[in-house]
Amino acid sequence: MKKFSIEILPKQKSKIVELNPQFFEDVYITHIPGSSLEDLIDTAKEVIIHGFNPVPHIPARSITDESLLNKTLKNLKEIGVKDLLTIGGSVKNIVGEFDSTIDMFKTGVLNNIVFRSVRIAGHPEGNPDDKNSKESLKNKLIWLKKNKYSTSIVTQFCLSPEITNTWINETKDLIQEFGRDDTKIIIGVAGPSKITTLIKYAKVCGVSSSANFLIKQGLDITKLIKHSPTELIKKLDGFDSLHFFPFGGIKELDNWLLNQV
Repeated sequence: MKKFSIEILPKQKSKIVELNPQFFEDVYITHIPGSSLEDLIDTAKEVIIHGFNPVPHIPARSITDESLLNKTLKNLKEIGVKDLLTIGGSVKNIVGEFDSTIDMFKTGVLNNIVFRSVRIAGHPEGNPDDKNSKESLKNKLIWLKKNKYSTSIVTQFCLSPEITNTWINETKDLIQEFGRDDTKIIIGVAGPSKITTLIKYAKVCGVSSSANFLIKQGLDITKLIKHSPTELIKKLDGFDSLHFFPFGGIKELDNWLLNQV
């Protein structure tokens, strides 16, 4: 069976035991702006203990300087982390000298502390914290190719198959021109959850077009009506794998996946 990836918060590390290894391999660890980077390290340890592959977020705008970046990556490497997801992070929470992912790349830290892969974020509906997200994606692909890093592009959760499929085709063109042939496109999908929960996260995460669509469709529905990713996934095309956001809970997602087998 093809395995998927899943996103968890450090505060959910007690829930790692609920993850089904039949479905999941990579466990992405979200960094919350303002929280300690040590949370990523502690959670990554738990992920490894339970037999999964941790992929911690490395948020540029939450790292004060090159010294802290070096220390964080060194500590992650020492505990056995092999893969990273590098992100810009919120512009509302810039704490140091990095304004973007490419700023971290340019320090050379990732040339000295080498990981198996350095993955990057994708934003099919655009990025509210980066008005030039397509150009940024191109520049990251160029750097990763030049520095011989294996990579994947992992997107924010998507709710519009039309917007996402257009983005997939455009991104494949970028990869062909500026990236490596082995670059994978991994599409984020919200797991089963209440519509109201989904709208809340969509607004926070900048999935604006999808949020507006859901609001219009949800005028006559109650809080009890749930979102299922089934129809969305059926309409997506040209991606390599799926990355799940378990907004409705890990057990709920696990039950949904069991019904898809």
